[in-house]
Amino acid sequence: MKRVLTFIVAVITAVIFFYSCGSLFPLDKDQFELGDTVTISIAEKLYENPSLWVRLDSITEDSRCPEGATCVWEGRVVMWFTAGTNSGEQTISFSSDTCMDSCIYYFENLYDSHFSQYSFTIAEILPQRINDNPIPKSDYRVKFVIDNNFDTVRKPNIYLYPEKKTKMIVSLEFPYGGEVTESIPQYPKKWKNIRVKPDGTINRKYEFLFYEADLPDVWQYDSGWVTAQKDLPFFFAMNLRNYGFNKKEIYDFVDYWIPRLKDAPFYGIWPQHTAQIDHVIPLKLSQRADSRLRLFYIIRDMTEYVELKEPNIPPFERKGFVVTEWGVILK
Repeated sequence: MKRVLTFIVAVITAVIFFYSCGSLFPLDKDQFELGDTVTISIAEKLYENPSLWVRLDSITEDSRCPEGATCVWEGRVVMWFTAGTNSGEQTISFSSDTCMDSCIYYFENLYDSHFSQYSFTIAEILPQRINDNPIPKSDYRVKFVIDNNFDTVRKPNIYLYPEKKTKMIVSLEFPYGGEVTESIPQYPKKWKNIRVKPDGTINRKYEFLFYEADLPDVWQYDSGWVTAQKDLPFFFAMNLRNYGFNKKEIYDFVDYWIPRLKDAPFYGIWPQHTAQIDHVIPLKLSQRADSRLRLFYIIRDMTEYVELKEPNIPPFERKGFVVTEWGVILK
């Protein structure tokens, strides 16, 4: 009997301990969802899930103009946060005078097996000083949002042209987070031990491997083109040819995408080439390819023409076992 009582006391003590240490071992680690607007106070630590959390460490400056007063300088607020996952932590400083409507920070290094690539948006800092009297730090509240900074790459087609009939395994990796959301045939199960003919036919049924995936937005926006909607068929036909795609691959792209790009007078187009795509979503083949060409277009609606820096199109030679892929990210 004494042993049973000792055990019960130990359990009760452990429960009390965990409740009292809630900041270290929170019993409810799902305090908000990605995309929610959350209010946090100084020294508070909030969890989106057991692996992702944010803590407001301090507000080191608040020189905002008091309510009801007229000021030459609007002032600012400087806030320090710590954000973390299972794989590490980052200390983040936000200064309100460098923000427009909100302050956004991008977690570039917080990766683990489940979560990665988050954007952290400060929406509002409350309260302001009232009648030039500082508000106690305990009364500060900051509204913020954490969200996945993912885009969907739509309808990438992977074309495979081995020199002879070949059995191979094709797979995709996501070193910075992401996942396949759609695929034909089913990924990854039916991308294993596929049989491919030199003309690109896969398993006597498919002309290419199709998939869609959520990927982090780590693309280049330094160079691109702006094209009128009426000129898109000619633009893509010539641009894809210049990159090295063949007639069938170009036809498949134009046939699918032109009918879907009708809502804007102009479109901004930013190309992402092989090396950039390989960095974000490596394409793994059990048989070594001699020539690889991957191209994603980021496409955004635009109301008017603007001049962009002209991209450099690297040369591409189709020889030996050729692998090509195109896809689109719509903004």
